[in-house]
Amino acid sequence: MNYAELLEDMENYKDTMTDEKRMTAYFSGEEVDRIPYNLMELENSAPLYGYTVGEFRRSIDVQCEVLEKLGEEFGFKTIPANLGLKAIGEAAGSILEYPEEGIDFIKEYVLDSYEKLDSMEIVDPYKDGSLPSILKRVRHMKERFPNNDVTIEIAGPLTTASAIRKPELVLRDIIKNKDRLHQLLDYSVKSTLAWVDAVCKEFGPAEVTLCDPVGSMSLINVKQFEEFSNPYLKNLIDGVVEISGIPPVVHICGKSKAIWKPLVDLGVSTWSIDNCEDIEEAKEIVGDKVAIAGNIPPVEIMKYGDIDDVIESVKECIKKGSDSPKGYILWSGCEIPMGTPKENIYAYIYAARKYGRGAQMGKLCRGILEYL
Repeated sequence: MNYAELLEDMENYKDTMTDEKRMTAYFSGEEVDRIPYNLMELENSAPLYGYTVGEFRRSIDVQCEVLEKLGEEFGFKTIPANLGLKAIGEAAGSILEYPEEGIDFIKEYVLDSYEKLDSMEIVDPYKDGSLPSILKRVRHMKERFPNNDVTIEIAGPLTTASAIRKPELVLRDIIKNKDRLHQLLDYSVKSTLAWVDAVCKEFGPAEVTLCDPVGSMSLINVKQFEEFSNPYLKNLIDGVVEISGIPPVVHICGKSKAIWKPLVDLGVSTWSIDNCEDIEEAKEIVGDKVAIAGNIPPVEIMKYGDIDDVIESVKECIKKGSDSPKGYILWSGCEIPMGTPKENIYAYIYAARKYGRGAQMGKLCRGILEYL
């Protein structure tokens, strides 16, 4: 299928529900117009509309323009109060570099010696690092788009710790400096919850997505997860629920199958898996306990595939996941990367509408049944 054919056929598969009504009805067990799905991050979308990521970061007007265009073109209706993976580290004192056309990276880590940790105060969202400017941006966007909901993305404890102290040192501390690492993880959780609390006080209860790539089984083992990740994830998740009243979505990049069961028992609303794992296995193992999400390959398919690749990958995910007992959300295996062609985003939406038609929790979508 070429792009013109896709756009023409897409007219036959229009949404008939708002995102809010769809999600409410779907998780109430009702049949909805199509499977729920998530799109790409706001910042990563800037190049779609001719802006560098640097121009996006520097200008609230550009940010609002991109948000408005995403809403008009793709139905994007959220205002992200996102920390990414490094903002707490920056607020704690790490130094970030911001390339004009790429993702940020840590130039200098604040915690080169654990002696500093004893004097480090929990970060203040109104004073530290980029956090005040993020709050200002969200406040401005909420005034301009009052009907858009604010959402929050935070990093998990090990990932936040790895933005304060070099990741290789954090991983070494798992073996050689356990007590101090526990102290750092506790600091990371409390600082992250300070952000969640500030956003919810400013804008009301918000849905939280928690990402913890350093907690992946690609980097640590199950025993290490049980000691250094699980208890702090529980504290973070419990804190999010206490503050917002909403259980968070949790995503861990890389291999995670060995920890699916203990993770979903922590009280998450949705478990999102990387594309290196099998969505059908996730359905069989934890689909009766929690909604699952995933897992279109973000790089191989969304960024570098063609329209047909995207459509086939969406079909495969809907076939494997849409009858999960507690529900299924179509998503990429990790965030859709900057530089993804607009044609592939349309292909993703087209396939979700066509093959995800007639979605109902615990049942294969009627749209995919027609092609089996």
